[in-house]
Amino acid sequence: MIEMTEKALSKALKDSDYFQTLTPGEMMHVLITDVIARGDVKKKDFEHWMTQEEHWPQISAPDRMDEVLRVLEEPAPSAALQALQRTGFMAFCLPKCFPIRKLMDKKTFYNIIDNFDALNIRRDDVGFRLAMLMFSFDPYATEVTLRDANFTEEAVDWICNLIYFYMEFIRLRNQKSLEEFVGRFGKDFYFDMNDYAQYAWKLGKMRELKPLESYSFVESMIKHGYVLDAEDLEVTAQDLWDAGAESEEEVEALQSILVKHCHKYKNENKKKMLLALVHDLTQKQIDKEIKHLKKVKTRRY
Repeated sequence: MIEMTEKALSKALKDSDYFQTLTPGEMMHVLITDVIARGDVKKKDFEHWMTQEEHWPQISAPDRMDEVLRVLEEPAPSAALQALQRTGFMAFCLPKCFPIRKLMDKKTFYNIIDNFDALNIRRDDVGFRLAMLMFSFDPYATEVTLRDANFTEEAVDWICNLIYFYMEFIRLRNQKSLEEFVGRFGKDFYFDMNDYAQYAWKLGKMRELKPLESYSFVESMIKHGYVLDAEDLEVTAQDLWDAGAESEEEVEALQSILVKHCHKYKNENKKKMLLALVHDLTQKQIDKEIKHLKKVKTRRY
């Protein structure tokens, strides 16, 4: 993170001669501060910045990402996002995501930044807002960008899964496919994805990609105590370890098998019945489910 005192930042915004004495990272920080405040940059300062291209590599990927996150922390960042794109700072801060090669992806990207102020949920969830901004980028480039910026593995998986599994989510059209999706990823991710899909559709103006209105159905299932994911099972992970599971993969596979069983037989979420089912499973069945989970939860670029 680029750190400047308020006094130094204020002086750099007012005094172009002082601005020219800054490091490249500090120049970037000052210019993007101006973008956030005014939706534009001072012409003289920007012209000097453009003469410093040979020094730009000194600015790290995490520092570049921090500037994007600063913009996204604003409650209404559309004007600043438009300015980032117009001045080239968007591509500078996220170089592996540009250029956007597909015409429809470009159109969606511009729709998203133009309409970003309409994202009136999760205003304090900068990870969710970043996932929305990156919706139109190449998924592999997005993952590499997040790793370069030192995001945690958990954060990389969450953001990339929102983007990658979006198309699968909007194609859910019946109770069975919805239950399978929630069972695979869990209720928390379902609710994240539902929010994401609804606003990607709204901000991106993608009329042909309207997601299923499934929220009330899932809420009703939860209210009535139906099993949707492993958290709802009457057996715990420790119960499965005690029953003979030998790895985290086996525990996850057993949970998946039991969740599917309870989707089909909604009254059989009872500890004794589920453990009896576990004891009757063969290693071949467990290994098959492990392989299946790897296939359906892995992002392939």
